[in-house]
Amino acid sequence: MSGQSGDDMLARGLRLLTVLAELPAGAGVSAIARSAQLPVSSAHRLLGRLAEEGFVAYDEDTRRYALGVRVLELARGFQRSDTGWAAASGPMRRLAARTGLPAIAGVLDGSDVLLVLTIEGTQHLQLRSAEGTRNPWHATSLGKALVATLPERERERLLTAPLPAVTPRTVTTADALRTELMRVRAQGWAAVDEENEIGVRSLAVAVPGSETSGRPPLAVSLGATVVLTSRDELLTHLTALHTCAQDIAARLV
Repeated sequence: MSGQSGDDMLARGLRLLTVLAELPAGAGVSAIARSAQLPVSSAHRLLGRLAEEGFVAYDEDTRRYALGVRVLELARGFQRSDTGWAAASGPMRRLAARTGLPAIAGVLDGSDVLLVLTIEGTQHLQLRSAEGTRNPWHATSLGKALVATLPERERERLLTAPLPAVTPRTVTTADALRTELMRVRAQGWAAVDEENEIGVRSLAVAVPGSETSGRPPLAVSLGATVVLTSRDELLTHLTALHTCAQDIAARLV
């Protein structure tokens, strides 16, 4: 096999894993091949090879493929590595213990916020925010905290892109978001109320200096249900959230 064809096979295999990441219940080979824009025969062959290595799981009864356990091993390895976010774990655990709320860290990836680390709180009604989840930046406090720190050209690129409504409360106009980002930059924090999920509010701050750590800029947030935590109550945790962000920054140097 030539180097070029090997590179092509690698690219196709990675494309299949990316597709499967969006299909938590798994899917049949035809649907996967269609999503990956690959011939069914090629997808079938590559999925079989990935299954042999444990990166894909195959259910013979349903004939469906899904991500395998080796992918989880890779994710854990990344989190423990110098390029991962293990350094944020301790400060976020202390924040969650102090506030009782889940602590969530995320980075910008295109026009989405990608959740890279989540720590559960202690409230009896807990939010579930899985690592690897993507949300539109403009609907989240993490996204607004991060975008507010970007250079103007990068901010404008995101503001002129589509801004779809996630809930009826999502801010979807560039002018309104531009004004809000100015406020976020001035006050040093961002908050949303039911803009990404009905019944959920959150508060976020950017980790200072994280853009110079060799990693994507990071922000950390606290999430809360509207039935248990009012906006004013959430804001009482702002000092603890800033302290967490500063502790993370010190560990990312």
